[in-house]
Amino acid sequence: MSNTLPAWMERWLGLKGGSGEGVAWRLEGHWPWPTWLTLLVAILAALVIVGIYLREGRQTSRRYRLCLAAIRLAVVGIVLAMIAQFELLLQRTGLPYVVVILDDTRSMATVDRYDDPLAKSLEERVASVLSSKQLSRWNIARTLFAEDRGALLKDVAENHKLKFYFLSQLQESRHWDVPGIVEELKSAEAVGDATRLGSAIRGVLDELRGTTPVAIVIATDGINTDGPGLLESAAYARRKGVPLLIVGLGSDRPVRDLNLSDLAVEDVVFVNDLVHFRFQLTAAGFEGRKIKIVLRREGKSQGDAKAVPESVAMVEVTVGPDGRPREIVLPHRPTQPGQFRYTIDIEPPPGGLPTRHPPLTRTIQVREEKIRVLLVQGYPSFEYRFLRNTLSRDKSIELHTLLQEADLDFVDRDKTALRVFPVRREDLLAYDVVVFGDVNPALLSPSAMDNLADFVDRSGKGGAIVFLAGPKFMPQAYRETPLARLLPFDPAGVRNPDPNKPLTEGFVAEATELGLTNPAMQLGDTMEETQKIWQTASGGDKPALPPIYWIAELPELKPSARVLAEHPTRTGPDGKRLPLIVLQYVGGGGKVLFHATDETYRWRRRVGDLYYARYWIQTLRYLSRAKLSEGDRSARLSTDRREYQLGEPIRLQVHFADERIAPLDDNGVTVELEQIGRQTQKVQLHRMETGRGHFEAALNGLPAGGYHAKMVVPTLSGRVPAADFSVAPPQGELARVQMDAAEMRQAADLTHGQYYTCADASKLVDKLPDGRQVPIENLPPVPLWNRWPVLLLFLTLLIGEWLLRKRGGMV
Repeated sequence: MSNTLPAWMERWLGLKGGSGEGVAWRLEGHWPWPTWLTLLVAILAALVIVGIYLREGRQTSRRYRLCLAAIRLAVVGIVLAMIAQFELLLQRTGLPYVVVILDDTRSMATVDRYDDPLAKSLEERVASVLSSKQLSRWNIARTLFAEDRGALLKDVAENHKLKFYFLSQLQESRHWDVPGIVEELKSAEAVGDATRLGSAIRGVLDELRGTTPVAIVIATDGINTDGPGLLESAAYARRKGVPLLIVGLGSDRPVRDLNLSDLAVEDVVFVNDLVHFRFQLTAAGFEGRKIKIVLRREGKSQGDAKAVPESVAMVEVTVGPDGRPREIVLPHRPTQPGQFRYTIDIEPPPGGLPTRHPPLTRTIQVREEKIRVLLVQGYPSFEYRFLRNTLSRDKSIELHTLLQEADLDFVDRDKTALRVFPVRREDLLAYDVVVFGDVNPALLSPSAMDNLADFVDRSGKGGAIVFLAGPKFMPQAYRETPLARLLPFDPAGVRNPDPNKPLTEGFVAEATELGLTNPAMQLGDTMEETQKIWQTASGGDKPALPPIYWIAELPELKPSARVLAEHPTRTGPDGKRLPLIVLQYVGGGGKVLFHATDETYRWRRRVGDLYYARYWIQTLRYLSRAKLSEGDRSARLSTDRREYQLGEPIRLQVHFADERIAPLDDNGVTVELEQIGRQTQKVQLHRMETGRGHFEAALNGLPAGGYHAKMVVPTLSGRVPAADFSVAPPQGELARVQMDAAEMRQAADLTHGQYYTCADASKLVDKLPDGRQVPIENLPPVPLWNRWPVLLLFLTLLIGEWLLRKRGGMV
């Protein structure tokens, strides 16, 4: 039915409609004959009637007779129409449909970044409609349709019939009128768990089958998470001839996010230790911007009445490229003993954060304990003198000294002095650290050297020793002694500077990357300060540390040796820079630190004990840290989170409370990983550079499911260290939140529609097709053959023909 009744005829037939409605009509009869036979009979009847009238009444004109024939044919036609019982079939029609689909899924709660002019404009528009200025996609979408009392929807409904749907359940709005829809929008929330764009478009087109809409308007971020995709449904809409007018909500820039993870820090430290909180910062959408990361402490110091939370440190960092983890070190020096809970969190930048990740937390015990140190030297070198004075002034150190070439009454004058090297094994085991300088081995008994070696690697105490190279004895004179096994190199290959040549050219010690992570090497209060202090003249800037002149040239180091500092330019036979400070872990939990120089006292020049004392006190604390956990033979297996998303790396960490029970092998920890209900696998952990008792491994590609991890090597008494975590399947609606503008543009172009942004969405009304009237209901048919106007016409024609025939003398 494409014909529409004129208004006068609607009134004549008594048909009343609403605004925008009309009536379509179609004529239908019940003639029993086939069309070809009907036409044949009609032609024959017309020929017979015309022939009869042409033969008779010749006294009248030919035109007069043809007029009478036409009247007779009309009468016959009316009779045939009555026989066929013609009637008028009617349908009520209305305005064409326009469907509006609003995405109300959880991804629409995402807050995007916009350039300042647009951001300010959007904030003003959102605030005028809603009680918030937050530029979430959902708020912007509601504003587009609700602002100015629903002006956009009113423009659509002016020449079209509006059907408004919410995407998540493909549920039509409870209201048919624009004011009702606006009120519903203001209170609605984006809570849908899946975005089914393709299914929604197909569902609407199938629901309106027979009354196909002239266009579908979709306000969405284009992220399809379930069912047919947007392009697939666009092809279906194109076959139906329905254009898609898509309003893209959001930004195709990465969604802003800041996340902290992988916290590594000691559980037990000394008072005044420089504690480094190491963690990873992963960001998106903040590249090049500065953010502040704050360390807060909560807990009671010894003697305090209550816990008072406070901010104790802060670092400002420049955010790097999106998605690339960056290690951040936040230093803090606790000055009071006690147990404290530390929290690391990000200060929200202007505009806030779309996602608030939980802060990093760790409980740390700060202890005030004395370190028992034995300082042994053959003769009163400058290093010995300054070191003895520095250590004797520190209240956290209980110092004993042995000077082989001291006067007989030296012991009476120096309260720290011993007459002889400790003879009994238990006397030596009472110390935490031995600083062993250029000592004459001829003045030490074989049992004393055996005890000293066992103190480090066989006693079970896990003692620490610092060897100071010297021009006379250390280390060459010890190549055939039990101490040789502790050295991180073969002492026979060591070469000292020529004693007959004056040393006129100094060098500045340069810390290695590994050294900069070691607690003993932290000469500044921050990592940046420490790096500046250790930098050399080769870096182009004036160094902070004074130069050193004397250095022993060491041969190739053992594989387990770790170089903490080195000569900035000179290299050894192996082509590597000459090592200056070397750390080595040995069996039994012991540590060996070797200085290839005895001139660290030169660091006092012009700055006093600023660097010299800090280095030596931190070194002794680092070497003796195991005493803080003495007797605790436990280990902790942990992950940085309890739940991971599929594809995220999982970081397993093992921390030995007493590092002396940690395996000597850098790869000596094995964890058995079981996917609950499935297979198990062995994971080897590697020692971290932050300490002897810290091991870690990163796992990638684990399938979704629950996991149970337990340490199987080494075997410890008591409870087996274990941890549980899970890998969650993709988050569905929140797995990808970056707006897919490209696919939305393709879908709009495919259907000959248009893609709009939130800035120009009001223009979509101009793109809406006018469309055709759509049928609403069938009206009762109107018979025409028996209506009085038809009968009146029939009688009028008959009477008129008779009168004309009589006038022409044909009756």
